[in-house]
Amino acid sequence: MSQHAAQREPTLVPSNSWPDLVFHVLAHVARSAHLPASIYDPIYVGFVEQRLGPARERPLGEDAVVLGRVIRSHEALARVQLLAWLFDSVEQASACARRDLGALGSSDVAEPALLAPLALEGPPVEILRCAAELERAAYERLPAAPVEHDSLAQALRDAAGLAPGLRGAEIMALRALRLRGRVRGSSIWVGVPCADPGPDLGHVLWQAKHEATVREIGLTLAASGAQLAERSVEAVAVVLLAQRAVEAGRGAEHACWLDHLASPKPSIDPAALDPAELHALAECRRSNG
Repeated sequence: MSQHAAQREPTLVPSNSWPDLVFHVLAHVARSAHLPASIYDPIYVGFVEQRLGPARERPLGEDAVVLGRVIRSHEALARVQLLAWLFDSVEQASACARRDLGALGSSDVAEPALLAPLALEGPPVEILRCAAELERAAYERLPAAPVEHDSLAQALRDAAGLAPGLRGAEIMALRALRLRGRVRGSSIWVGVPCADPGPDLGHVLWQAKHEATVREIGLTLAASGAQLAERSVEAVAVVLLAQRAVEAGRGAEHACWLDHLASPKPSIDPAALDPAELHALAECRRSNG
């Protein structure tokens, strides 16, 4: 990690309605449940159904089925999810909803660099975009997510001791992510700690630490000119965070967090890593402890 990033505290930024709406749609795509990039979450679906009625009574029901059919791989689902970063708000997304991604310009979006790769995804990303637009009115009837900003921000600052990648990061809490998290550049997205639909604060913090560890590995690899596949980075991150948790006497907490992942769970044994992954692990331990 750069010295500048290491000196900065993590920042909890206000929630963005657009990515939460995108993940709200993807949380209903049951057919993706077996993919590592899946957002499907029956508990979140139940939370929504209690307040808005069954998804099958809205276009979302059919859209979720179609998305499950057209997005068939982890890689494709991960690429399509870049749509969550394209706009700053549902209002910005709706303003250009009648135009295809290929017809949008840099002034229409928050991240112009994503326009070309997203346009290459073709129908799947346009179906997701359309599904989000059609679900917007229903989604906006959900009660506001209860983010306790000050307490969560302080907890994230405290968590940086086990996850140096939190330093210099901008963390956003999105209810539709619930148990999951996402990282892209300096942005880390996690669920909202709350009673309904959950999870608790402990889970959110460990998820943030995991995403931050993925970020840390990426920065370490970039500094050394090395590269690892995305799944390999994830494997190294699990091992690295597990090691740090055990050393801090918090191995049981990490194991509890790890239990939420789909079976088979990733190994925390360094012996399960290949030589390139072991080298990345050693570099991170050398650089950041």
